[in-house]
Amino acid sequence: MPEPIDPVILPGEKEFCLSQPSGEKIRGHFYDTGNGPVGIYLHGFRSHSNGEKALQIAQHAIARERSWLRFDIRGHGLSDGELKEQLISSGLSDLLLVFDSIPERPLILHGSSMGCWISLLGALRRKQSVAGMMLIAPAFNFVQNNLSTLPEPVLKHWQAETYMSFPDAYDGEPYSLRFDIIDDAKPYDVINSGIELNIPVHIVHGDNDPIIPISNTENFIRHAKIPKLVFERIPNGDHRLTDHIPQINDHIDRIWQEIYR
Repeated sequence: MPEPIDPVILPGEKEFCLSQPSGEKIRGHFYDTGNGPVGIYLHGFRSHSNGEKALQIAQHAIARERSWLRFDIRGHGLSDGELKEQLISSGLSDLLLVFDSIPERPLILHGSSMGCWISLLGALRRKQSVAGMMLIAPAFNFVQNNLSTLPEPVLKHWQAETYMSFPDAYDGEPYSLRFDIIDDAKPYDVINSGIELNIPVHIVHGDNDPIIPISNTENFIRHAKIPKLVFERIPNGDHRLTDHIPQINDHIDRIWQEIYR
C-alpha cells in the first residue's frame, strides 16, 4: 500500500473535489486569480500533485500571480480509486473533467512523464481551450513501448490472470496493473499518428533518463507537426529532473510570455 499523503496547501490555494459519474472523487488544489489563463499541472505515473516538483512549480506560478491548478488522477495521491484499475482513458477522463470545471478560461498544461501523455491527449480533444503546453520527460506511448512488447508467454499469463505485478523502478513496493490497459492504450498513439498542434509546446528531457529514453521524445518530434515546438535536452538529466526545476520554470515563463506578452 502507498504511504498516506500529507497534503500541502500553498498560500492562496483552495482545495477542490470533482465527481466522476461513478461517484469517484478527483481532488486537488487551485490558486485562482479570478480571470485569465489557468496553468494545470498533471503528475506522472505513481506520483501525485504534492510531490517536490509539483509544489515547487506551483510556488513559482503563485509568486507570479498566475492561476494554477494541480490535482491527482484516480488511483493516485488524494483522489479515489486503486492504481491497478486505472487506464490511460481514465486519466484522460479525469483531466477532461477538470477542464470542464474551468469554463471559458485559456488553459496552459504542464505535464510530467505519464502526465505529459494524458495532457497531450486532452489538448488534442480541446484545442479551442488549450493555449500552450510544457512537458517534462514525456512518457508518450509508454504502454505500447513497454507493456505491449513483453514476451508473448508473459502477455498470455497476464491476460489469463487479469492483473500482474511489476517491480518499482526506484526499488519501492511493486505495483499491479490490469491487462485491459494494453487494448485501452491503442487509440492513444501520439507518436506514429503525426499529431498537429499550433500552440507553443516546450519539452525538456534528460539524456540520461533510465525510465523513458530521450529517443522516445526525439521519435515523437520527428512525427509531430508542431511549428512552435521548443525542445531542450538536459545533459546528464535523469527522469524526475528535480535538480533542474529552475530550467523547467524558465520554460514555463517563456510559454506564458509568448502567449500573453
